[in-house]
Amino acid sequence: MKSIGMLSMVALFALVMEGSASTLASTFGEEDEGWGGEGGGHMTWQRFGGDPGGFLEGEGDDGWSYRSPGSWSGDWSRYVGGVLSFDLRLIASGGSGPEGMKVRIHSSDGTVLSTSSPPPERCWERREVVLNATNFAVPEADFRRTMRYVDGISIGVFDAGKASTLGLDDVVVAPPSGLDLATNFDDGDGEWRPEGDVSISWVEGGGNGGGFLSGRDLGDGSTWYFASPRSWSGDWTPYVGGSLTFDLKVFDSGKGKAYEADLVKIFGSDGSEVTIPPSPSGMTPEGGWTHHRFDLTPAAFGTTDEAFSRVMRSVDRVVIRGEYSDRGDLEGIDNVLVSLPVATDLVSTFDLGDEGWREGRDVALSWRESGGDPGGYLRGEDQGSGQTWYYVSPPSWSGDWTGYIGGTLSFEIVEIESGNGSSTFGDVVRIYGRDGSYLSWSSDPPGKAWTRRQVSLVPSSFKEGGRGFEEVMKDVSEVWIRGEYSNMRDVGGLDNVMVTLGPGG
Repeated sequence: MKSIGMLSMVALFALVMEGSASTLASTFGEEDEGWGGEGGGHMTWQRFGGDPGGFLEGEGDDGWSYRSPGSWSGDWSRYVGGVLSFDLRLIASGGSGPEGMKVRIHSSDGTVLSTSSPPPERCWERREVVLNATNFAVPEADFRRTMRYVDGISIGVFDAGKASTLGLDDVVVAPPSGLDLATNFDDGDGEWRPEGDVSISWVEGGGNGGGFLSGRDLGDGSTWYFASPRSWSGDWTPYVGGSLTFDLKVFDSGKGKAYEADLVKIFGSDGSEVTIPPSPSGMTPEGGWTHHRFDLTPAAFGTTDEAFSRVMRSVDRVVIRGEYSDRGDLEGIDNVLVSLPVATDLVSTFDLGDEGWREGRDVALSWRESGGDPGGYLRGEDQGSGQTWYYVSPPSWSGDWTGYIGGTLSFEIVEIESGNGSSTFGDVVRIYGRDGSYLSWSSDPPGKAWTRRQVSLVPSSFKEGGRGFEEVMKDVSEVWIRGEYSNMRDVGGLDNVMVTLGPGG
């Protein structure tokens, strides 16, 4: 386990210094790295016997914990949806050993969030805790608030009265796998590979927007696939519940007949696999580019939770069927996207910064540390060109919003200065789709005090510009919230924006 994410500690330190790594890691290879004990626990660093190398040994009774170093405190917003992992071993105990473990997140305001972990084993064992509101049994807003002001974490024994000695090693706090995995083939092949009897090549134009990847059948009779790049391999657990989407097109069927074969296969590093079998109606991508979407769930792949989790914990590659004809054919693939699930509410409280919100038209935005409702807020100042200006959501809010259908979009706005102008009316909210279509909602102008607005995310709330409600919600690019309500140069404020999940989210 000492190779944490295939990086040596030297390389990891270098990445942190460059500002490109956001993973917290303690391997205890050379020292205790600032970790200590609380609740009566006594900690010592051991040079040998870890998993492998050095480790931290703790002993105590009446409930005790390892406590992270002070350098780990701060804003943990980037870790929401990520994973806390660590190696644990029971070295000695007064009896059968601890009945269980607790993992706690401590906030600087005294809040403590807690989740349980099974009792330790006599051998080194890897533990993982997904950092989300569900696992810590608190509302989403409370969890995110705590994660903004983390004072540290503790890992320890929660049953009292039994002396125990435990080993701790390789503690890692990692952000979610990320970002969605995406290849649009606009600048190259994205290191996608051929699988089966196919020759693949990148084509600069002609895709479903920009370039695409072409596959030409070599004719040995086997079904061929487009295979994901090696950089996509790894732990896909955060993507469970998300989706795989892509565009396909048949350029030349070779005048052959369609036949059945698995549409998508995901292979685990141990050789196990899960598949999307052919649908009864088939999936021949004829008549131009066709868009396809598959949920990353056991049900969609027709398998058990255990089998699906086994593959997703260590994915080797995903392959997407390219051949749909029993003769030599030519197909294309474009816009492959593996999306994280819509698993949490979207929240911006602006307590620590602008959170990636952007200007829409003639406005200068700035973050203010105080003056919000409460805490910080986003301030917009009209630049006077005559255009109506908006606050625009961060890029991280884009994606599939179908999980939010039936939920709500709420926010607080205030008119700080009106420039002695008259009030103006119009769209207050616009939800844009990727193709420029949008949904619009209107309300009265705000007052001189913070005013809360809320709109239900259902078709009846919106006017449609372009595509319909469900089509826009399937692929949202950004949300615009109106900041200008005067026909003169004005100043406004935005705070506490939240998009909540719907009943099916």
